[in-house]
Amino acid sequence: MKPSLCLAESINLALRVLQAALDRAMALSVRVSIVVVDAAGLPIHTAHMDSAPLQCRDIAPNKAPTAVVGVPTRVWEERLAGMSDAACQGLPLQPRMALFGGKEPFPFEGVAVGAISISGTSEQQDEQCAQAAARAVLALLDAPSA
Repeated sequence: MKPSLCLAESINLALRVLQAALDRAMALSVRVSIVVVDAAGLPIHTAHMDSAPLQCRDIAPNKAPTAVVGVPTRVWEERLAGMSDAACQGLPLQPRMALFGGKEPFPFEGVAVGAISISGTSEQQDEQCAQAAARAVLALLDAPSA
């Protein structure tokens, strides 16, 4: 059975990890678009920082569903390295598939219960923002309940 969080927990968690990603983006002095999705890859929260590239509003929503399968960017790169040319060329053409950096799944009891994607700057900086959010999720899910 797939673990889940109740709706209120998911929304609260999404707000807090969105803020962690925003905080990291501000620390890096970059402007980004952020999308937090649930386990089905559907948006829970989105943010588009002032002066972030306009195209990122379209790119970020396609990154998160790619991560919600539980595979962060660095693992996709490893998987693609072992695939045929046809698979490497065909996968990125699929709807809601963005295989470049800037996305992280949110694992809970061994299953991704959501993901975040960042778009707007270099893949490395997008990835740093996504990883900051993923660390926030781990801290929040590991925190004892009040």
